[in-house]
Amino acid sequence: MSSLIIGASGIEAVPEDATASSFAQWTTRIILCGLAIFAISVPHSIAAAQIGLGLSYVAWIARALAVGRLGIPKTPIDRPLLCFIALTIVSSVLSFEPAESLPKLRALTLFGVFYLIIANLRPRGARWMIGLMIVSGVVGVGYSLMEKSLGRGMIITAIEDNSPLRTGNLQAGDVIWMIGRHRVNSLEEANRIIRESPTGATYTIEALHEGDPAPAPLVVTDDMKSRANPLGLSVAGHSHRFRISGFSRHFITYAEQMQIFALLAYGLLLANLKTLRKGRSRAWLWVSLSLAGLFSLALILTASRAVIASCMLALLIILGLMKERRATLLALVAVVAMAAISVSILSSIRTPSVAIFKDDSRERRFGYMCAGLRLIPRHPIFGVGMDSQKYHWKEWGFPGDYVTHTHSTPIQIAVDRGLPALGSYLWLMAMLFVMIWRGYKRAPPDENNTSGGLMLGAVAALTGFSASSLVNYNFGDSEPLLMLLSVVALALVAASQVVDKSGQRALRQG
Repeated sequence: MSSLIIGASGIEAVPEDATASSFAQWTTRIILCGLAIFAISVPHSIAAAQIGLGLSYVAWIARALAVGRLGIPKTPIDRPLLCFIALTIVSSVLSFEPAESLPKLRALTLFGVFYLIIANLRPRGARWMIGLMIVSGVVGVGYSLMEKSLGRGMIITAIEDNSPLRTGNLQAGDVIWMIGRHRVNSLEEANRIIRESPTGATYTIEALHEGDPAPAPLVVTDDMKSRANPLGLSVAGHSHRFRISGFSRHFITYAEQMQIFALLAYGLLLANLKTLRKGRSRAWLWVSLSLAGLFSLALILTASRAVIASCMLALLIILGLMKERRATLLALVAVVAMAAISVSILSSIRTPSVAIFKDDSRERRFGYMCAGLRLIPRHPIFGVGMDSQKYHWKEWGFPGDYVTHTHSTPIQIAVDRGLPALGSYLWLMAMLFVMIWRGYKRAPPDENNTSGGLMLGAVAALTGFSASSLVNYNFGDSEPLLMLLSVVALALVAASQVVDKSGQRALRQG
């Protein structure tokens, strides 16, 4: 048998010759369970999301062994992705630091989520998974807003002369909110963590100086543990001046995720404006508007300038592609409102100079990019190997003592993997854009225009991600990359762009 049928739940698709096998049916249910875990977890925890994906991959392979095929469809991104993977492997083998580069090849498996989704879900299932992801994202935003309201950490009022943090950069007015991976809101909590730690334990004190990170190292000693006040600090109250980060501590990662959610919601909103009707359509319009506003607010509260700007730019680009008057007016209002609120929020959370781009963060980022651009011509074909610059920071002309990356996806890919790999990456992103834009133009009409909205949102999310990548290495950040790939795949399936063709799933071309 070669046709595909909808499973009993109406969510998954199973090869017909597998329906007689209870084993194949159970593996299909496990695939769905793993994808549900992934959808709920990916806005918050990469570890939990990968557990869900791992469960689905194992069940998918097991079912393939039982029925004789994986059922992976051909897509326009296959060739550029294979080229990119091959060049990445070669650059890692030839790396200046192969012990660092080769283990990072595991990141290439992130692209498997795209094929996992389009090979195993039907439109109804894809819409359910997107719904789970959005609801989970709303929960994270709710937590962030609550934390913003209540305050974070403890504000330092004084540092004693014998404090282990005296020699660092911390000063009165700074905020300590994490010791290692433990959140702290009082000196009692911090002291308990120190006393319960083994002697010699090394922690990073996550602190904030004028809203920006100011990490400080801490080594636990016996003398420190015996003191009444191990950290030698005086503190008072919680700070409201911080960049929200959901359940994690990575505000830039969280900003990229909120951008994807916001643009997905704007896509639903703008598509609904094109076919506004009474009843459920109008209710869905208000739901989309509320989600767009909520995720936009969360994005602004991350105080991440580049991601906020890329979100607004993506909206403007989508407007130009849509050529819809009502949508244009609404999106322009949204862009103006985001810009105005962002300027105010940036100044209150970070330093006033941040809003006018006269701060140390901009200067450092520009320095990293320039150093990367100078390095590319010296190793243009296969690059230096992923993350090799961390071992040759000063030698290769990177500024400062803080070892990081170039803060630009195109520059970092060219540095790490060479110009041919950069060309493959650009080819890959272009084919993704073409694929989902064609999907949007062909999306079948439905009562609430959900299919078209999801496709338009996916177009906007990819555009925003690509714009942000110019000044952020978001391609190297697993959480937003996984979210982007899954949103694109789910939107394609939800819009019925994955269809039965000659016994296999295939992406509709042309």
